[in-house]
Amino acid sequence: MARPLAFKRRFVDALLRRLVGVGGAGVIATIALIFLYLVWVVAPALKTPSVTEIDVIDTHPATNRRVFGVDDTYAQLDANGDLRFFRSRLASEGDARAPLAEPRFDGAPVHLGDVTDFDVYWAADRLKIVLLKDAGAVIELIEFDASDARLPLAEIARTLFAGDADQGQMQAAFEMVRVGPRGTLLYALDARGSLHLIDAKRAGGLKRTGAWPLVPESSDVSAITFLSGRYSWLVADDHGLVTQWMMRAREVLPMREFNFDARITHLAAEPWRKVALAVDEQGGVHLMHTTSGRVLAMKELDRVSDIEQIQVSPRGDRALLRSRDGQSRQLMLDNEHPEISWRSLMAKTWYEGYPQPSYTWQSAASESDFEPKFSFVPLIVGTFKAAFYAMLVAVPVAVLGAIYTAYFMAPAMRRLVKPGVEFMAAMPTVVLGFLAGLWLAPLVESHLTATLLSFIALPLSVLALSRLASPLPEASVRKLEPWLGLVAVPLIALIVWLLFRFDAPLESLLFSGDAQYWFRTVLGLDYDQRNALVVGIAMGIAVVPIIFSISEDAIHGVPRHLTSGSLALGATPWQTLANLVVPFASPGIFSAVMIGFGRAVGETMIVLMATGNTPLTNMNLFEGMRTFAANIAVELPESEVGSSHFRLLFLSALLLFVVTFVFNTIAEVVRTRLRKRYASL
Repeated sequence: MARPLAFKRRFVDALLRRLVGVGGAGVIATIALIFLYLVWVVAPALKTPSVTEIDVIDTHPATNRRVFGVDDTYAQLDANGDLRFFRSRLASEGDARAPLAEPRFDGAPVHLGDVTDFDVYWAADRLKIVLLKDAGAVIELIEFDASDARLPLAEIARTLFAGDADQGQMQAAFEMVRVGPRGTLLYALDARGSLHLIDAKRAGGLKRTGAWPLVPESSDVSAITFLSGRYSWLVADDHGLVTQWMMRAREVLPMREFNFDARITHLAAEPWRKVALAVDEQGGVHLMHTTSGRVLAMKELDRVSDIEQIQVSPRGDRALLRSRDGQSRQLMLDNEHPEISWRSLMAKTWYEGYPQPSYTWQSAASESDFEPKFSFVPLIVGTFKAAFYAMLVAVPVAVLGAIYTAYFMAPAMRRLVKPGVEFMAAMPTVVLGFLAGLWLAPLVESHLTATLLSFIALPLSVLALSRLASPLPEASVRKLEPWLGLVAVPLIALIVWLLFRFDAPLESLLFSGDAQYWFRTVLGLDYDQRNALVVGIAMGIAVVPIIFSISEDAIHGVPRHLTSGSLALGATPWQTLANLVVPFASPGIFSAVMIGFGRAVGETMIVLMATGNTPLTNMNLFEGMRTFAANIAVELPESEVGSSHFRLLFLSALLLFVVTFVFNTIAEVVRTRLRKRYASL
């Protein structure tokens, strides 16, 4: 019988050893595949942009050709003063030999006559054409009903501007005119380099509201282009300086500067992103992203002196450099994610309409002029803010509770308490988030003083209870100590009830009757109903079972002969606990805390439901936050696959993965060293 038993045992041992090995390898392979997939999705966002010249096409001689709105629509003014509309056409849409453009409107063109400059703006089924006539002395605004997208267009209104009524004729003729944001404002540039704002919304006609010099008196404007949304624009002078100006509260302010070695002769911006193309007199083509203040790519070209205009396609992947003879050189712009760089993600950025640089995460808005704002700083701060307050609640409760349960509590009581606490770990976090958002948050708001005093009164009450038990005979204390939890629980419930029952008198005594107003006026802390305090309590409750269970097992696993020997040598139970039990169990306690921290960092539903989910960059206990995990859960279902937003959400998931891996690695290293240090005990 010995041989069959030995063979069976060896077979089972070998089988289990291989199964465990395969399982371990599968876990490692799964983690590695997740990491590689995240890197694969994120990698295109970190690709370096480039500019490549691909071909030359015949676009026929014309003047003032520009994109003006939606659906890849262009406007072209020919030598006879006729304005024609056409839609750009990609080879992928049909036969590659087909024309690059096809008519958008049917019928005859719009005759504008002899004009110096023009611009068109199409929004809300209304087409606005602004003309600069009479050698720049007159601005004419014509509005059409373009809802049917057919010619002839139905003219709605026509307005002239030939100078201010109270100042007579204009002091300088205009050289350029553009329609401003939403078609309610006109921009006019005069020969001296000053930009004039003309209100086009007034019922009484066009009226100038102000003028600002864009370049010093010693310089001239060499090129100008308006960025998407038309709230800001780039101005190049004859010294190679390109300045971004913005309009805020009907004032014109400089934002940032780009310095180039040669004079910039042409500027063109993308219709939808804050990306611009600059061509200098030495043949350099520079691709810029204005919001991040970066020059993304540069390409050297020849024969740039005959370039008359440059135009970036609506999709931002092509650019046309039109020559005077009608030949256009086409450039390929490989620039899919200009918004993404480590600097823009981690440094303060100055956005249009903002008074100063800031850390901002705002990926979407209800208006088409919106510029996405991608800063990871509010999400990083929010992630660690939520984890910090959760650990502030969970660690003392879990670790001290584990010490008492494993070292002092009666065995019969421990057999009930430990499974009960571990059972809490199975509670869905969505339930805790639901309770925190709909019950706990209003309760804390209406009883803020009692909530804050609970964190002070409860530890003090437990200490007072132990102090009251000290005069008792030693034999009675030893009998009471294992069952002290049964006495402490009703005491804790009583203290909490008293605090909430007398919340109003306590608030009047400590905070002059209004705790929220006191914190706002005295400490400068605003209060939101769903805040970090609520998250700390709710998430702390979710993390307690993990830390408690691992810590309790580590403390309970301390060999009994060590504690018995310490007590036999005359050490008190507390001396044995502090000098023997806790050091010996410290590797397990530290691992429990780090695992709990990782659990708090990755928590989603509680943060999502118990906070305002607002990306803030402060540690205010009474305001909310937005974490990486909650941000992914909210925005990933709505993001466009392959977009910058989509890849940034995967990048945040990758950062969470790396942070968790790093903290777990540190925890394992520290745990191993602590185990070696106390192995001789």
